[in-house]
Amino acid sequence: MIAVEISDTRQVTIIDKPEPNLEKPDDVIVKIKSVSICGTDVHTFQGEHPFVKPPVVVGHECGGEVVECGSGVKSLRPGDRVAIDPVLGCGNCRACRSGRANACADVKCRGVHVEGAMQEYFRIRERDVHKLPDNVADLDLAAVVEPMAIGAQACWRGSVREDQVAVIFGAGPIGIAVMLNAHCLGARTIIIDMKQDRLQRARDYGALAALRASDPELTAKILELTDGEGPHMTCDAVGHPRIFEQCIDLVAPTGHVVLLGMDSQPNNVTELQIFKKEMSVVGSRMNSNMFPTILDRVAGGQMHLEQMVSHRFTAGNAAEAFTMAVEQPEGFLKAMVTF
Repeated sequence: MIAVEISDTRQVTIIDKPEPNLEKPDDVIVKIKSVSICGTDVHTFQGEHPFVKPPVVVGHECGGEVVECGSGVKSLRPGDRVAIDPVLGCGNCRACRSGRANACADVKCRGVHVEGAMQEYFRIRERDVHKLPDNVADLDLAAVVEPMAIGAQACWRGSVREDQVAVIFGAGPIGIAVMLNAHCLGARTIIIDMKQDRLQRARDYGALAALRASDPELTAKILELTDGEGPHMTCDAVGHPRIFEQCIDLVAPTGHVVLLGMDSQPNNVTELQIFKKEMSVVGSRMNSNMFPTILDRVAGGQMHLEQMVSHRFTAGNAAEAFTMAVEQPEGFLKAMVTF
């Protein structure tokens, strides 16, 4: 079978690999149909990831069709169309026992810590495989269930509810996923970004407002849109100290600040700021069992997976897909590699 390997910095190679076999009773073999490219994959492609180094087969946003099941598999059968959750916890620690393997101290993500799915066939555990609703006619779209699940996780962590207003910094794939999930919950969203095409997409997808990050009246406009109180939730989907500071400044008293972006730089937030508003500042990492939530929303017509995909490439043109994901030309949101 063929696989797409990041073979060196900014180099992609199509390689031959042996097909995987069933090894455990709960194993499932999935014929991969599509894998969408994540920011983590881009960092690996550019040689910037702190611990994922070429040569490596990446890919954790994926889906396809079940072709073989282990003897202990009960919920799936060959022919099922599925999306794959990439999160692997140890199963024994406090986080795993509470159903939050994404916070496991030894958590692994397929395509990051272990081999990824950018290959024709992939072996996976039954528990990580989720059947698509019948109303998803395009099997390629299974690959974007995972980023949508990240958006659902952020809304859960931020206690987003009906009639609230959420401010989301960043209108890339994850920021858009947060926005679309917030809308499913009945909340309104204000999107902040630097790129005009991304702001226009947010408007097209139903944002209450989409504002440029450089707008000198940004704070005043957000306060006007929230009756002078500030938003119930602010979300940093970029990862920058200044954005974190803005999230703290803008959020309403008793509100939630959700950190989705990753950054290790120091910031100027003080304990007093958090104390005075009695706000909740929370991290949101990958997803914890959010695939059923997303698939229920899709089945109910609340969510449309195609809104996440802007470009598609065959596996043979994967190098072009990665290059586009780096350069992000106007109109780009999510590149998908199909088999």
